Amino acid sequence: MGTTAGEPAPAGRRERNPRGQGDRLRADVIAALAGIVSNDERMRPVSVSLRELAREAGVTAPAIYRHFASVTDVAWAVALDGFSRLLVAMDEADERASAGSAADRLIAQAQAYCRFAVEYRGHFRLMFGVEPAMFQVSPEVESPALELVERWRRATARLRDDGVSVGDIDSAAMYLWTSVHGRLVLSPLISSVWQAGDVRRFVELLVREIVRVGGNK
Repeated sequence: MGTTAGEPAPAGRRERNPRGQGDRLRADVIAALAGIVSNDERMRPVSVSLRELAREAGVTAPAIYRHFASVTDVAWAVALDGFSRLLVAMDEADERASAGSAADRLIAQAQAYCRFAVEYRGHFRLMFGVEPAMFQVSPEVESPALELVERWRRATARLRDDGVSVGDIDSAAMYLWTSVHGRLVLSPLISSVWQAGDVRRFVELLVREIVRVGGNK
């Protein structure tokens, strides 16, 4: 039964908008979802259960409970594993390109970053979707996230040592990293708008242009 004029709607129900105000409802729903998504506390849980993870891993639920208290704990472990794998991949790429120029080594590392993002998609998503504070494993152990920052900073410093004018090292390293990462994240949209080519080709063109503008001799 509906409510009479002047009578409040039952708790949990929203009064029907007057005729012609459908746009208001649409805007309210959009605002509501945006508010939920912006709330870290409400968005933090991963939408799977530990029992589901146990089935996927082929182990019993009690077995997984002995190692992880929650799905969030598992997500953090995946992210930490991802950083470790990524650091190894970038270091190996750097070693293979060590006979080349600073630009060659930077391109190799950045392309390794891109390959990792594609090959370890789940890891990559969780690495940049959890709380930054959790990466400080202990006061004695350096955060793997900070180690990744150092890889970009070191590669950028080599450009300067090779005669490329890059300005402030920290700022330049941040610009490089965010450019590569942003290209990866936007790749589906970019591909639908521009014939932009492979993201690894983008990395090479980006670094070569930095070298050109920086006046490398």
